[in-house]
Amino acid sequence: MSFLRTIRQGPAFTALALLTLLAVAAFLRFSDLETNPPGLWQDEASTGLDAYLLWTTGKDRAGEAFPIIARSFGDYPLAGYRYLSAPIVGLLGLTTGHERLVAAIFGTLLVLAAFWAARQRLGRGPALFAALSATFAPTWLHFSRFGSEAILLPACLTLGWALVDWGRAEGRRAGLWLGAAWLAAAAYTYHAAKVFLPLWLLGFLVLEWPLIKALWSGRQRHHVVGPALVFTLGVLPSFVVALSEGGMARQQQVLAWYAHEGITLVRVMVGNYLSYFDPGMLFVRGGPAVAQSIPGLGRWNLVELPLMVVGLGTLLLRTPDRRVAGFLLYWFLIGPLPGGLTYESHNMGRAIGWIPAPQIISGLGGFVIARWAWGRMLEAGAVWRRGLGVATLLAMVGGWGATAYAVWWCTLVRYPMITERDWQFEIARSMQCALDQRKDETLIISPQFQVASVFAEFVFAQPDRAAGQRIWRLGTRTVVSPGELYVFPRRGDPPKGKEVCTIKNQVTGQIVSQVYAAPDPEPEREPSAEPGIPLIRGADPTRMNE
Repeated sequence: MSFLRTIRQGPAFTALALLTLLAVAAFLRFSDLETNPPGLWQDEASTGLDAYLLWTTGKDRAGEAFPIIARSFGDYPLAGYRYLSAPIVGLLGLTTGHERLVAAIFGTLLVLAAFWAARQRLGRGPALFAALSATFAPTWLHFSRFGSEAILLPACLTLGWALVDWGRAEGRRAGLWLGAAWLAAAAYTYHAAKVFLPLWLLGFLVLEWPLIKALWSGRQRHHVVGPALVFTLGVLPSFVVALSEGGMARQQQVLAWYAHEGITLVRVMVGNYLSYFDPGMLFVRGGPAVAQSIPGLGRWNLVELPLMVVGLGTLLLRTPDRRVAGFLLYWFLIGPLPGGLTYESHNMGRAIGWIPAPQIISGLGGFVIARWAWGRMLEAGAVWRRGLGVATLLAMVGGWGATAYAVWWCTLVRYPMITERDWQFEIARSMQCALDQRKDETLIISPQFQVASVFAEFVFAQPDRAAGQRIWRLGTRTVVSPGELYVFPRRGDPPKGKEVCTIKNQVTGQIVSQVYAAPDPEPEREPSAEPGIPLIRGADPTRMNE
């Protein structure tokens, strides 16, 4: 047993286990990004197009040079994701999968950052269990698989925390500066950062206060002042823009106090905040918006419910480092707050800053349970106690095995088959089919498609650039003219023409969009050999009556 214990506790085992979890996490996050989620959501189209234009022209689609916030659809998102995505879509091509790569990269990097932060504060065992939880966390996984800037917020915060903690040791002070830069980068990620970042920083400063005092009194004040300046100067442009008309636009659309007042306002905000702690939503069914959750899974996995209970109890009662316990509990409580301040409930995108605190708490609980069960299994004494330890470990292994299978099935197999209608799949798919079938025709795009011009600019950006002019235009056709391909949503009767592409819903089989070309020319007719009998070119007059 001593050999097993040495292997289990050694750095080689930790590295192997972590690499295995990272490989699984990457597989779940990078697999089939082009078609899963199905289609292309309009926000992804806008983000990807802005990124491509920033790479090729230095301006977004609204004509703004190197913007801090993008106009998009009038919601003025922060532009960090666009700059990260720009070299990817610029060099590899503007496709759905390439637009989603940044989310997949940072969603995987966040698993490593959560392990690193937990390793430095809680130890190797809790950190590995936290990485296990992070690998299969449904909300975390889902927001790593589509091109939303939301996942960047927890990634920047967690990586900044890990770097600052790493920089506590002599000879690694560069971590303090790098950590400050990553924390400042959080201000360019997602709207929720405007509320969540300052709240999170209050808890973080309390956590790191002993380090700050030690540096200040130990004649290393430049390692306090310098990172503080890096953070302040880094955040300042985002702060200034947030006070502009565009920067205020989104919060005026969603914050509760723009829609309610008085006791109604208090009731709405408290109710919305508490709604995020609904156990059914958290562990069983997820949220109502398919674009923000995976049908069949909760926000977190059901196997983690007892682990989080034990983890929270350990933080409250037994963790030696009271500061890290307080920080994680504080993080856990403020996580849903940006969502609670809006007039809507259950919008997990606005509560994305919640992660990875629940996963670290789950990791602590999992380690405590596994260590207890291992101890019962090895101790001398009653057989039932050893049996209880074995049963507990088998239950954990079985629970996580079932969870891994459920997450894989619901995410990579089932999700794209049942959610097509929620991802506007028919728009980009029919446009791409038209492009594939095109020879030299002009593509006519029906304005009946939602934000048709944005989708068209996304799909045809590179062909337009190669051609030196647009190969498409918006328009409606009842008869498709020669030299045109008409792309339209199937509503009512199709135009007169020849079917080229038909896009159907996988579940219902319903035709949702089509591509039509000009109708085939009617065959030329010649004068009939006998009066009243038509003669078709190439036909045998003697067989006309057959």
